[in-house]
Amino acid sequence: MKKVFIIFILFIVSVFSWAQITSDFSLVASPLVNIPIGPSLDNGTPLYTIGGGFSIKGEYQLPFSDYLFAQGAVDFDLLPVSDTSDTLTIISVGAGAGVRFSPIPRFTIKGAGSGGIYMGIVEAGSVRNPFFAVSADFSYLLSPSMNIGLGAVYKHNLSPDGAVYQGIGVSLGITYNIGAGNKRSELYVEPVINPVFPLFFSYYDTNPAGKVTVVNNERGSIQNVKFSFYVKQYMDQPKLFAELDSIKEGESLDIPVYALFTDNIFSITEGTKVAGEIRVEYSYIGKEMSDSHPVTVTINNRNAMTWDDDRKAAAFVTSKDPLVLSFAKNIAGSIRSHELRAINTNFRTALAIFEAMKVYGIGYVIDPATPYSKLSENTSSVDFVQFPNQTLAYKAGDCDDIAILYSSLLEAVGIETAFITAPGHIYMAFNLGMSPDSAKKLFDNTKDLILTEDKTWIPIEITLVKDGFLKAWQIGAKEWRETNKNGTSGFFNVREAWEIYEPVGFSQSSTVILPDSDKVITQYKTVIDKFINREVGPRADAIKEEMRRNRNNPRYNNKLGVLYAQFGLYDKAAVEFKTVLRSRDYVPALVNLGNIYYLKDEMSESLDYYKRALFMDSGNTKALLGVARVSYEINDYSTVNSSLAKLENESPEIAARFSYLGSGTSDSGRASQVLVKEVSDWDEEEEL
Repeated sequence: MKKVFIIFILFIVSVFSWAQITSDFSLVASPLVNIPIGPSLDNGTPLYTIGGGFSIKGEYQLPFSDYLFAQGAVDFDLLPVSDTSDTLTIISVGAGAGVRFSPIPRFTIKGAGSGGIYMGIVEAGSVRNPFFAVSADFSYLLSPSMNIGLGAVYKHNLSPDGAVYQGIGVSLGITYNIGAGNKRSELYVEPVINPVFPLFFSYYDTNPAGKVTVVNNERGSIQNVKFSFYVKQYMDQPKLFAELDSIKEGESLDIPVYALFTDNIFSITEGTKVAGEIRVEYSYIGKEMSDSHPVTVTINNRNAMTWDDDRKAAAFVTSKDPLVLSFAKNIAGSIRSHELRAINTNFRTALAIFEAMKVYGIGYVIDPATPYSKLSENTSSVDFVQFPNQTLAYKAGDCDDIAILYSSLLEAVGIETAFITAPGHIYMAFNLGMSPDSAKKLFDNTKDLILTEDKTWIPIEITLVKDGFLKAWQIGAKEWRETNKNGTSGFFNVREAWEIYEPVGFSQSSTVILPDSDKVITQYKTVIDKFINREVGPRADAIKEEMRRNRNNPRYNNKLGVLYAQFGLYDKAAVEFKTVLRSRDYVPALVNLGNIYYLKDEMSESLDYYKRALFMDSGNTKALLGVARVSYEINDYSTVNSSLAKLENESPEIAARFSYLGSGTSDSGRASQVLVKEVSDWDEEEEL
């Protein structure tokens, strides 16, 4: 008896200790009511009456199956002997195996078979023999460590002379699963973090940096599930990237991982790998559970990018970089007061900055390690793309580098840009700041332009920096026509792309010596003169020929004057308009002369011509707008407002565009909008 007691104690201690360190092992303690069914006395009376007992089982979930388990047990049974005061005490030690399944969450059905050795003890002595048992139970999970259940077990205690005891044990009560009380999370979590590109560190806050696959292997639904991601070196705190009310038992989900990196990540100049962590927290049957899963995070260098989305290049367009601003604004300022005022400010500024890049010495150099022509074909290949300040410092770059630099310089002075892609190549375009209808009036042939619904773009082949603006425009337009015709071109507005891929700049200690201003102005004047002669000469000759054929009809003088004015030849334009007025007051010529003097800052003469036009045509929208503009310049705000009110009646659309002139004050916000004087619509009435 003493040995059995020692074995019993050792079993309890060892099982209890193991249960504390493994969630696959549980300790089940069950009180029993024993109902004997044999053997019987000669008169048929059962040998035993109803008794009680206690069972302690250790159950081990087999690692290769969710349904099979092994078990070991120590049972203690007390069976009163009929019609006596004696009691049979049975202590059993056995092992077995079983199967379990959950037809519905939190409910479990188990069946098991076992066998072993028992010791039967009565007052007269004791016996030791084998036994076997078959059990089944139905339980409900109250908590990870507590079940309430109903079970039954059939026991058969053998002896050489027959059964010592046969009976059914019934358990009804609480089963405490010690191992389950200390169990780890049963969630299957497999994180996959994509290589991180520092340039897009803010992009990952709302766009996936990877995904985590989750399978709920708990024995029921889990609630209040939270997932977080953390990289210690480059995040201030874990990023909570998902919150779910519940995940059903057995449910599998793919959850996108988001990350909020700090700008420290932008200091990485060489690719590296760092340790990250995916953490999951949830509530399971009233118990708070958590688990952490390490993950290796690959971080590329700050210049790295893949071409799976061409819009990503916009993140390199750092128009607020100090070096970019200094370069662009100095060039724009140096040509602002220049007398040649062809087309409009956008055109002249873009031309000047391109020529300044040429004077500065920017050169097109194919990167042998990461050429755009090759990497753009494989969207998973990592390219090394230069920031604008790097290209300025190096004075060289691939097609993507120079396109990014030119776009950054233009955006720095407020000119909208776009990237154009073709197979193996990228170049750019800038917004002319002119409606397609106005462009069709200005340009004799619009084949070299990109006309959208409301904007006119000039395509520029940026690799031809050394060949100058006009050649780069010509080739860029040709490339666009060819690729757009066969459907292989892409067109991506930089400002729209910024909404997804925010530009990120960084400070660089290198200094940039700006190109010589005199050389830039000389080059600018040469190109502007060449452009004007190319555009104006043949068209002026054609108009003069029409004038001769129509006996010097003044309409053609006005038409010729408009042509000169559009290309900044104001003195020649004024001669033609005044030629018309020598014969009569002609409204288009009066309006156009008003425009000329407005652009030349001679406001008194300008206002006189606008008023003469309104005397003849009180609803002329161009004259009304002219009066409003001139009145603003001379601080006559009452006339500004009255002119805008009349313009509202004639053309609400035009009045809305120039509403910033009104309200009666000269605040700096509105003043900045009229700082650059432009006239985009000249009066070209066809008949006298």
